[in-house]
Amino acid sequence: MAFINPVNFENRQLDIDSLPRYRGVELSSLNQKYLIKLNIITSAGAILFFIGLGITYSLMETYKDLFPFLAILVLLIFLGSYYRNFQVQKRNGYAIRERDIIFKRGFIYKKTTIVPFNRVQHVSIERDFPDKILGISTLRLFTAGGSGSDISIPGLIPQIANNMKEEISKRISSDE
Repeated sequence: MAFINPVNFENRQLDIDSLPRYRGVELSSLNQKYLIKLNIITSAGAILFFIGLGITYSLMETYKDLFPFLAILVLLIFLGSYYRNFQVQKRNGYAIRERDIIFKRGFIYKKTTIVPFNRVQHVSIERDFPDKILGISTLRLFTAGGSGSDISIPGLIPQIANNMKEEISKRISSDE
């Protein structure tokens, strides 16, 4: 552990205008197959919910007149979910720079996470069952900053995910 000599200690203010900008970085989009995955999950949820709604409708006598309104409300919620899926696909993106990785996500609440490679402790690739069927992967970066600074980039072609993992692994091993 390095100790700071209090006599020679300096903490100069940085010029904010000279800091690197992330907004101008061209982000790569997630693969279209990720949208298919999101829509499959939304469809499965809708089907299960409507089956449950139908069973409840057949068993209840008291509130049967409210069920058409409830069905329309649920339908609107699922249509909103499909719209959200399209917006997520359109707006999410990632980029790797020399010293960090950027991941932008969100539809209503947008969040951009920039993780310097010297904070990354571990990189992994995950593929759940739908990912294997669709031929996509999720790249996960674990940082020293806790779960709030970890990044999961879904919807990557496995070869791209592997290339990114290798490149990030090289960069974090050379920083040590």
